[in-house]
Amino acid sequence: MDSGERLLSVADQRGLLEDPSVRRLVLAAGISQNDGLQEAALKAVIGKSVQNWQYPFDERTWFGEVSLGETFRGGSFGLSQDDFTKHLLAVGQSGSGKTTLFYNLMEELGRPFWAFDLKQDYRHLVEGLDGLLVLPWSEIKLNPLRPPRNVSPRRWAQVFAEIFGHSTALLSGSKNYLLKKIIELYRLYGLFDSFEEPFPSLHELELLIRKERLNYVRKASDYRDTLLNRLESMNLVAGTVLDCSKGYGAEELLDRDVVFEFDGLSRDVQNFLMEILFAYVYEYRLAQNQRDSGLNHAFFLDEGKRVFSVYKERQDASGIPEIDELTAKMREFGEGLVVADQEASKLTDSIKANTYTKALLSTGDQKQFQAVAESMNLSKRQMEFAQELDTGEAVVQVGNRSPVPVKLDNYRLDKNVSDKELRKQQAENWEKLSHSPRETTPDFREKIGPSNSNEEQGSEIPSDPRDPNSEVQLSSSAERLLEDVVNDPFRPLTERYSDFSSRYKGNKAKNELVDEGVAVERRIHQQEDKRKLLQLTEQGRKYAEKDLDLEVKHGGRGGIIHQYWQHKIRDLFEEAGWDAFLEKFDADIYINMGNTELAVEVAMGDKPREIQHVEKHLNRDFTIWIACRNKEIQDGLQQRLQENGLDPDQVVFRLLRRFNDVESLSL
Repeated sequence: MDSGERLLSVADQRGLLEDPSVRRLVLAAGISQNDGLQEAALKAVIGKSVQNWQYPFDERTWFGEVSLGETFRGGSFGLSQDDFTKHLLAVGQSGSGKTTLFYNLMEELGRPFWAFDLKQDYRHLVEGLDGLLVLPWSEIKLNPLRPPRNVSPRRWAQVFAEIFGHSTALLSGSKNYLLKKIIELYRLYGLFDSFEEPFPSLHELELLIRKERLNYVRKASDYRDTLLNRLESMNLVAGTVLDCSKGYGAEELLDRDVVFEFDGLSRDVQNFLMEILFAYVYEYRLAQNQRDSGLNHAFFLDEGKRVFSVYKERQDASGIPEIDELTAKMREFGEGLVVADQEASKLTDSIKANTYTKALLSTGDQKQFQAVAESMNLSKRQMEFAQELDTGEAVVQVGNRSPVPVKLDNYRLDKNVSDKELRKQQAENWEKLSHSPRETTPDFREKIGPSNSNEEQGSEIPSDPRDPNSEVQLSSSAERLLEDVVNDPFRPLTERYSDFSSRYKGNKAKNELVDEGVAVERRIHQQEDKRKLLQLTEQGRKYAEKDLDLEVKHGGRGGIIHQYWQHKIRDLFEEAGWDAFLEKFDADIYINMGNTELAVEVAMGDKPREIQHVEKHLNRDFTIWIACRNKEIQDGLQQRLQENGLDPDQVVFRLLRRFNDVESLSL
């Protein structure tokens, strides 16, 4: 091997040929054929090799408006706002400094941002970032079926179907069925004729799909059942979030720094809300043609694999996820994406390929380290260096530039914002956000018919779209079931069916009552009690009284579910030996306990009238309990008490599911 070949081999083995100055030196020495020059070049290459071993990175300083920290050589390191339109990915183990990096970027960015928070990390910035809006999920109102401004209903239906399908792991057949039902729902709301309120919600979509009769066509029935399973879960878990015709104006919130707190929601619901907000903003920007305008806004997402999951990306049957395509397209509209995760191997190839800036923080797991190191094309020596990173240190690569190790800026923050403190600081902001309640259209009501739900949708019996003058005709079996409902309104349907020769005949009689507009089906969602009840409509009452000569009692106020809980709570107090009454002193349940008078209100919703009841009971010096259907209603009513100048400590809040036995009544 001559001197030139030896020089080339040494430079190659030491990984120095990528250095332009080394390449020029090796080329010049090889051409000259001068032994002295080649020997000098070899010494220079070896010297460079030693230097590179100690610090195998670019020595230059990178300047930008958004500071990340200092290089290991003491120079400044920052990114431009333009860099953020091409997205950033940070990977590191828990405690490596990812959240601190996010804190700094949020403060330094100089553009509005939305942060999707799964661990209540970012609420603590409220005192440091002026104007920050923090929205716990119980304070969010969002209707994902309402298209963004200037986006056609048909286009949004397609986007929604893709996003819902991806976030809930639907395959193509179920997604196509979903798209068909959304188009049908939009027609029933007249959205193809006029883009104005009311807009259907996911609750109406569930009702529409539930109403469809498929005659047990196997494939279509499978699609329907699969989709209903997803929608039921979504509406049950996130019902308060989705319970509106028009939610908070996402277009207006784009001008604000907003933290969306999704902690406490199920994984599927979290994924869906994050993905639909991504899609909503992209479609809005596209419709307004807001292209090539620099960085307008940024998204921050920790636990990026929740949205950018490699497992979903590899599901051939479901196609390329819509969210992957959005990642590549949204940069053109000034939307930046900052994503972090502990496990790079579980992130999609798309998010790794479409992030211009990558930050590798301390990572203990070799598999996760390799996944991000390979996407950055780190040399062997650079990988060895990166494996020694400490907390708050990262190797950062911007585009095709050489990677640089950076000591990230620290961010001192006291994490002491409790739920109570957050409500105190943010209540005024929440009050300024407006939404409109759910509404239905005549066409929708006609389509659904009187059997419009198997759940309690409110305290009032829904209006009956059937012609009140039309004649109700019931079979003897249906009349027998109706009589049983009148005599024992809280008996579960499963027990009623036992009165018939077969469950099939009992179910047929129930369907007849529902189809004739005589009754609607309701369901109690409690772990200990999941019974289905039948609630008489006004037409059902008339039929029972006039045709069957039955006395229909009105025990309790509101719908059948509300009445059920009134009776159950009253019966428990009577079993404990106290005198309990329904509707006495305008209380749902009034209990005289000798030295104490107790008023119990059953709250099926977060309604202002509950506060009016509390004020009346306080004037009578009653002890007050409010029994709430779920925690969200409880939180909402506690807030209403504070807003009306009432002390929440004057009221005892309990969840309905706690009223199981006499022991649960202890004061």
